[in-house]
Amino acid sequence: MEPIIFPAPLEKGDKIAICAFSSCVDVPFQPRLDTVLAGLRSRGFEVIEGNCVRELKSAKDRADELMAFLHDDSIAAIMPPWGGELAMEILQYIDFNALKKCRPKWIVGFSDISTFMCVLTARCGWATLHTANLMQLHPDENNRFCLQIFDILSLEKGEQFEQLPAEFYQTTPIDYAKNPDTLFELTEPSQWRCLNYKDKREIELTGRLFGGCLDTLNVLLATPYLDLHNFKQTYAAEGLVLYLENAELSPSAVARSLMALKLNGVFADINGIILGRSPLVKSPYQDIDYYDAIEFALGKCIFPVIIDADIGHVAPNMSLVNGAFSTLKARINKGIADEVSLTTSLK
Repeated sequence: MEPIIFPAPLEKGDKIAICAFSSCVDVPFQPRLDTVLAGLRSRGFEVIEGNCVRELKSAKDRADELMAFLHDDSIAAIMPPWGGELAMEILQYIDFNALKKCRPKWIVGFSDISTFMCVLTARCGWATLHTANLMQLHPDENNRFCLQIFDILSLEKGEQFEQLPAEFYQTTPIDYAKNPDTLFELTEPSQWRCLNYKDKREIELTGRLFGGCLDTLNVLLATPYLDLHNFKQTYAAEGLVLYLENAELSPSAVARSLMALKLNGVFADINGIILGRSPLVKSPYQDIDYYDAIEFALGKCIFPVIIDADIGHVAPNMSLVNGAFSTLKARINKGIADEVSLTTSLK
């Protein structure tokens, strides 16, 4: 069994590369980008901005720039501005065997960023951080999940941190082009639930965290780029805690994607699933909603299925370290998950 490789703790003066290996930042959104980059500099980091950040480039150009940053041992972390749609097209140009010889770096973000992060963790054993995107990290943002990101990045190997669910979540759309200084407005009460355990019980779900955006992972798990069974056999004898979030899939597509994971044998390697809220709960063209879809696909699972977690495209975002050992504890009563805590150990 090989150990997960945790990048060195982030320190003041370290270089952070800003690299858009999925979508670039178009002109209307660049004032927001300038603000969040200024925020990084105010924290004491040296910001290295890539040529692909503000202008759309080819997949080969984006991959080459990412590889250059990954090979640069003076860089401590890579933070794409946000996700996008087609990070998958860069994978063919990435030499993962060569990356095993490089200094590990933190890759930070969610959405289409997880398309690359999950493959990197699975192929190279590097821990990666699924959390709020850079464009959400306004210097004035006071959401506790955002504020803790740099504390987590500064942890030493072997240390741990604990997270509790958010009290509220975001329901209104965020338009950084209209208002570059927009902060979170978390207004809707949050409640985690357990899909398949309705009786009164306490659960303790343990294993190594792994996951990201369902929209792309459901496709990658059927390719040689993301062999989750091999990752489990190589790095995670304890089993996996799989977390997934939906970006754009309709309810029926969510159901198909989750069933595809089962058909691909993924469920044999996991100890439980954590699902985020979906920005698309009900489609006007379908008879089922998001909750019907996950009930259909996962309702009979014998392992815990936690839903409506603070993950993904419905803000805020917890920090989930791919490859790290985690323990989720909760008190379940009639499907409601109370007294939830998630402890993550960098070991």
